[in-house]
Amino acid sequence: MVAGFAVLPFTGGRAVPAGALWFQAYLLALLWAYFALSWWRIGRSVGARAWRLEVRARDGRLPSLARASLRAALAPASIGLFGLGLLWCLLDREGQSAHDRLSGTQLLEESK
Repeated sequence: MVAGFAVLPFTGGRAVPAGALWFQAYLLALLWAYFALSWWRIGRSVGARAWRLEVRARDGRLPSLARASLRAALAPASIGLFGLGLLWCLLDREGQSAHDRLSGTQLLEESK
């Protein structure tokens, strides 16, 4: 669904025909590559760097590619369910969002 909205500027506001689902898959792969690979290799995306935040595994190290990929897969669902996955951090004893709790990662202030 996210990829469906992402293609609207490229299609003049028209929905992508069923035969162009490859394009949506391509966009989803790009999103995965950006976020999961950024979290895996350097612990942050460009936006997180600006806010001085970083993603770490629970043991404090950079997340594995599997953990970063799981976080990247769960984050859109966490946000897309009316933000309930993000609001979860208000109830969580450690202040973690649902996708961080489920993927075994944590969002921390950047260490100096």
